[in-house]
Amino acid sequence: MPQTTYSPETVEFRTADGPTIFDRFQYSAAVRAGNFLYIAGQVGIGEDGSIPPTDAEQIENAFRRLKLVVEGAGFEMSNIIELVSYHVGIANNLADFMRIKTSYIGEPYPAWTILEVAGLARKELVIEIKAVAWRDENGS
Repeated sequence: MPQTTYSPETVEFRTADGPTIFDRFQYSAAVRAGNFLYIAGQVGIGEDGSIPPTDAEQIENAFRRLKLVVEGAGFEMSNIIELVSYHVGIANNLADFMRIKTSYIGEPYPAWTILEVAGLARKELVIEIKAVAWRDENGS
């Protein structure tokens, strides 16, 4: 099955020294294989590269980044069929996650796995979201 990759080059994904996070760490934001789109984990870093102090702001940023990748690859958020969220301090942020998730993910709801982890790529991060999207041959 042929595969294509997608990695946005917008400011949200630039590192402090210039290249995108995808170039620097040698991975793709998304890989399309047939009708499936596999989206790499998105964290709560802000547009300016900073890590917001609140869990809610980080969750909003992670969903915003997820949407940028999904739509940039030609899919819609409604095409997401699987969602995996990694939480540091889940007791502190699950309510915010649920509230924010509803503004990005609607029915039919994807399969969702929720995991608590000890840490993420940077110690200040509290959330990472990865997903799988699917659409039929007609793009819906």
